[in-house]
Amino acid sequence: MGIPQWNDLSDRRRLVQFCSAVYTFTMPFTFVHAADLHLDSPFRGIRDEAPEVAARLRSATFDAYAALINLCIDRDANFLLIAGDVYDGADRSLAAQLRFRDGLVRLSEAGIPAFIVHGNHDPLEGWSSALTWPEQTTIFGGDDVQTVIVEAGGNPIAAVSGISYPTQRENRNLAALFRAERPDLFQIALLHCNCGGQADHESYAPCSPDDLIRADFDYWALGHVHTMALLNRNPHIVYPGTIQGRSIRETGPRGCYLMTVGDDRDVKEEFCPLDAVRWFAREVRIEELDTVDQLEGALADDVDRVREGAEGRPAVCRLTMVGRGPLYGELNREGTLQGLLERLREQGLEDEPFVWVERLKLRGAPAIDLEQRCLEKDLLGELLRITNDLRGDEDLVERLSLALVELHEHARARRALAELTPDDFHALLDDAANLCVDLLETGP
Repeated sequence: MGIPQWNDLSDRRRLVQFCSAVYTFTMPFTFVHAADLHLDSPFRGIRDEAPEVAARLRSATFDAYAALINLCIDRDANFLLIAGDVYDGADRSLAAQLRFRDGLVRLSEAGIPAFIVHGNHDPLEGWSSALTWPEQTTIFGGDDVQTVIVEAGGNPIAAVSGISYPTQRENRNLAALFRAERPDLFQIALLHCNCGGQADHESYAPCSPDDLIRADFDYWALGHVHTMALLNRNPHIVYPGTIQGRSIRETGPRGCYLMTVGDDRDVKEEFCPLDAVRWFAREVRIEELDTVDQLEGALADDVDRVREGAEGRPAVCRLTMVGRGPLYGELNREGTLQGLLERLREQGLEDEPFVWVERLKLRGAPAIDLEQRCLEKDLLGELLRITNDLRGDEDLVERLSLALVELHEHARARRALAELTPDDFHALLDDAANLCVDLLETGP
């Protein structure tokens, strides 16, 4: 076979194809891609109400990490990739560091290398103890991209390149620093970044999918986005998400990807759940319910569905009652929701694994036609028209947010209050309108 002459020396894709014809892998191999472990995450807010639930949550990130290590060993993975945010804070706890090291020791004893980068939650500038890491553990530095060759049976199978965050606020496009220099091997880039401008996450190490595709790596092992996402195939651009949900914003199965690479560089992905406790957010319709005991039964049925969906692990759920129904007024009476919540919590803790109802919300409305009622020329009609005008006010959220700045800057208030999202503001507006309807139209 003659060596072809390239007209365009920048055409690395053609070079990769040529090298793939010359070099062949001696065997398929597998690797595990995880990210955003957030070890020792505090899980605030449940400790006082249910210490036993809080204890399970507090150990959940450690339990999920142990499951990750077990998966690598049980499935005989060739290596493990961890794409940043190993710890929950820059000044990582000693307990988290020791647990992390112990897991890597187990991998090393099993002959499985691990490759790690640090992200915005655990930058290299953060405090860390003087620990000795296993010989087969590679923690990438923050000065420049480094590349390490991975072997199996004495033969090179992959090249892993990575870079850590030196500081928390990494605003450079770190993807631009990566160079694919081993086309004879399967090339992996390990990076903690915001690819594609993910709106729900800080724009650290921002880059675009095109930036990554042009770099000519076979696989981009990303971290930072907490929801699993496969942004591209050939090359693969992958977010595995968190290994353990930590709040109601991180619902559903959480885990890692087990990737199998064939001789032809074909990648087969398998998502593997690791979460020790699973979070759920569910809605319960109230339109057809006439009595509180009917509602209690409907809520209990939903808790059973949560237990089934948790697949043998404890669960934390938020139930939101939605729809227009005759129970709306009674549910707004003081103590009603709290009484239902306490009842559901008692029932959820009776069986193991438990289901803890974190919150019971009412997002329903009185059983009247609000559009028609809005046309009436009376006090309630005027209130509903004002509410509609506010819903269409594009600056409302910004003005309300500014009004709350001083409150959120107060140290004690900030610990107790979460930042309100635009959806939260509009939900509060709907609640106010529905309360007016209940008091002025259907109340005594």
